[in-house]
Amino acid sequence: MFGIKFLKVKGDSMEPIIPDDCFILVVKWLLIFPIKPEQRLVINHPNYGVIVKTVAIVDRNGFIWSKGESFNSLSVEELGPVDKSQLLGRVIGIFTPKKRN
Repeated sequence: MFGIKFLKVKGDSMEPIIPDDCFILVVKWLLIFPIKPEQRLVINHPNYGVIVKTVAIVDRNGFIWSKGESFNSLSVEELGPVDKSQLLGRVIGIFTPKKRN
């Protein structure tokens, strides 16, 4: 409903910005606006499945090249370009659960 989803993040490729086991708020309808570098997107990647990445560049053909934030993440070249049709939404909120003692 309304193109808004909460998703749980698994993995550390976006740390420290989006830590493992946190939740993100994703909005699909924001994809009607131009995609810009440094936006965080949820992508249905053909090789890696559903992933969260930061936009590195949008090339002159409209393909989106993304990156992780951690040194453990795949490089921009390894991820390769994706088409706008592969985008599932834009991240607008990050919710980190409190650590239990």
